[in-house]
Amino acid sequence: MKKVYMKNLGSVVSGNVNNPVIDAEAIYAEDGVIQYVGAAKADLEAAANTIIDVKGLDIAPALIDAHGHPPINDYLPDYKATDFAVNFMAGGTGSMISVGSTMPGMPFTVSGVKAVAVAGKNVWATYRPQGSKIYGGALMLVDGLQDKDFAEVAAEGVKVVGEIGKSPLQDVAKAAEMAKVAKKHGFVVTAHSGGPSSCDCASYTAADLMKINPDVICSLNGGPTPMSDSDIEKVIKEGDFFYDMLGHGNLRILLKAYKLAVAAGKTGKLMLGTNVPSMSGYSPLGLWVNIAALSNANQDVHPATFIAMASGNVADCYGLNHGKIEKGYKLDTILLDGFGYDTCPFKTLQSGNMCSVSFVVMDGELRMPGCKNVPGPSRKPEIINK
Repeated sequence: MKKVYMKNLGSVVSGNVNNPVIDAEAIYAEDGVIQYVGAAKADLEAAANTIIDVKGLDIAPALIDAHGHPPINDYLPDYKATDFAVNFMAGGTGSMISVGSTMPGMPFTVSGVKAVAVAGKNVWATYRPQGSKIYGGALMLVDGLQDKDFAEVAAEGVKVVGEIGKSPLQDVAKAAEMAKVAKKHGFVVTAHSGGPSSCDCASYTAADLMKINPDVICSLNGGPTPMSDSDIEKVIKEGDFFYDMLGHGNLRILLKAYKLAVAAGKTGKLMLGTNVPSMSGYSPLGLWVNIAALSNANQDVHPATFIAMASGNVADCYGLNHGKIEKGYKLDTILLDGFGYDTCPFKTLQSGNMCSVSFVVMDGELRMPGCKNVPGPSRKPEIINK
């Protein structure tokens, strides 16, 4: 049994938006699952076969991208970019939720969308570059899908209905009916919001989304064009949804949506995503861009709150067993440090800058001792294998 003990922790970002920073000196995991978070324990350290001395660096859950459109491989044909999953890992984003494939030649038929969903789920479940977790296989809606089709695809382990409005079925009434059927079979239903993100994408208002009634309203701050301010207020104040916001969306709306969510008691419903691949290409640091912007604009809020929007909140929405530093969750973590004139990563983020990220651990296994897309830490942890 693999037993990992992490000690000499700095601040611990929990991934829980309601308790974003916890007091802990050590983390102990068995076979990649956290069993203990708390004060240092000599007996757990003695029992471990791998000890990681963090040297006082701050620790957070590996980030989860709440909004991606990955194809069924580690190549983005839209931008001829290879190894995108590895590059996301190289910035501390260990996981990604697919809200629907945008592969060239996507077959928008009943048999086609079912086949792509099942294939995407199975390929990414077994193909994990550098230990990354890509949740592929979202089912895109098309005319002709019936109850038995949702049941069949759900039985194959597909859990997400891809972004409604991005496939040919865009009629609001039809989408609402299919969303009901999908939810009956346990799917998390996602839907586009705001202006079209491409020439063949729908444009949905708050009234449309209230009728469709998805679980997740995508691109709340625009992808790139958001709904009107009044529509955004409506879906936050009156709706019962999760909301994802994108790195290339409207910055003003990103900040406003957070304030609205605070007032409505819904910060646990906000998530961050990159929309890779999008009209802005792909951004391995896209989540950090929004975390830094939110941290800079809200100096009275600990940046761990915004890190939770790209970790624990996503886990809550999609029922994941990682994204929080808590007993029972997978040991998926990153180490943080300050950069430049700030010696603290949280002050770095509050300055609007990218902090240092290193040492990506997934399922209790070290995957990246350093992250090439971000500045390195001031010190390195020490690993002792018994």
